[in-house]
Amino acid sequence: MNGAFFETYVVSELVKNFRSFNKEPRTRFFYYRGIDKKEIGLLYVEQNTIIPIEIKLAMNPKSPTRHFSVLSRYNMPIQPGLIVSPCDKIRTINQEAYVLPVELI
Repeated sequence: MNGAFFETYVVSELVKNFRSFNKEPRTRFFYYRGIDKKEIGLLYVEQNTIIPIEIKLAMNPKSPTRHFSVLSRYNMPIQPGLIVSPCDKIRTINQEAYVLPVELI
């Protein structure tokens, strides 16, 4: 359950931050789960550009970007994604994403 609580915490912090800038999070944040059961924790959509976001409690999550490729079917630009975790610094995880410390959200 720790992972679920961590994910809820991160999403609630993102919602609070958006609301503090008078932005509506429901028009920008989306959960993705396809028919093939592939899921991405959160999609941030801004000006027809997608930024995939995974929320992982692990310091070094294994294959957190494995489902990012499903987004290519939407014919929208896809920016490098974010893996939000309790890590200590921003770092590149692969060509598709960066790891972001949870305290920076």
